[in-house]
Amino acid sequence: MLQHVPVFLQKTYDMIQNCPEFIATWSTSGETFIIKRINEFAAEILPRYFKHNNFSSFARQLNFYGFHKVKKEDILLRTRTPNAPDAALEAQGWWEFSHPLFVRDEPEKMASIRRKTYADSAHVHHNNASSSASDNKSELEELKGFVSELVDDMKGELASLKSQVSMLAHHMSSIGSLMQMIVQQHQQQQSSMAMPHHLPAPMQHMPANDDYGHQPLKRRKMEHASTASSSPPTASPAILLPPLNSIRHHIKADEQPPPQNHHLDESEANAAYLLYHARRHDPPPMQ
Repeated sequence: MLQHVPVFLQKTYDMIQNCPEFIATWSTSGETFIIKRINEFAAEILPRYFKHNNFSSFARQLNFYGFHKVKKEDILLRTRTPNAPDAALEAQGWWEFSHPLFVRDEPEKMASIRRKTYADSAHVHHNNASSSASDNKSELEELKGFVSELVDDMKGELASLKSQVSMLAHHMSSIGSLMQMIVQQHQQQQSSMAMPHHLPAPMQHMPANDDYGHQPLKRRKMEHASTASSSPPTASPAILLPPLNSIRHHIKADEQPPPQNHHLDESEANAAYLLYHARRHDPPPMQ
C-alpha cells in the first residue's frame, strides 16, 4: 500500500484495477473510470473492499475527495459510433468519474488528493457569494450533500459500534458461563479428593496419631483385635513343677505328709504336694 495515500483512494484504485471489465473498468484514456453495472458493482465488488454495499455512499465519498461525475451526454457522445450502434443504449446506465490526480498506472499521484472538510466547503461558499444564483444553488447543494454524508457516516459507525458491543457482550457472557462451569468442576474434584470413598464415615476424621506420636486407644484396640483374630491361637504356657524326689526330700518329719497313693503318676503327686503346701501357706522348697 502506498504511503500518505488515503485508504479510501487506495481501495478504490485497487478495486478498479481488479474488477471485471464488464462491471467496472478504466476508460480508454485512463483518466476516468466507468462503472457499467451498478447493481452488480454494489452487491459483489463494494463489500470486498468496504464494509457496505451502498453505491450512493460510495459516490458521495468520491465527491468529497474532489471526483466529478461525467455528464451523461458526454458518455453517450463518446460511445456512439457507426460500428457499435447499440453501445450508446448500453452506456445510458453507466456512471463515470474523473479526477486529475486519479489516473491509471500512476497511483503515486493520489498522495496529493485531500478530502474536503466543512471549512473548505464554507470557504468556497463564501468566495462564491457574489456569483450567480445558479452557482450559489450548486454550492448549497454541495454543502447539503457534505452534511448528509457526515450524518450517514456517523449513523453507519454508530450501527457498527452497537453491533460490536452486542457481540462483545455475548462473548463475555459465554466466557463467564464457561468459567463458572470450570470452577464448579474444580470444586467437585477437590471434594472427591479430600474424602476417600473406601473408608467409613467415622474413620475419615480419625487422627492417625495423638500429639505425642502414639496411636489412639480405640485404634490400638481395633488393631489388636484384628491381629488377634488373624493370628492362630497359641497354647498357654505349662506350669513347671519341681521333681517328685525333691518334693519328698523337703517334707519335714513332724509335718503330716500329703496322702500317698502308689497308683498316682508323677504329675498327680506333684499336684497333691502343691495343694498340701498351699493349705499351710508355705511355698514348697525349690532346688
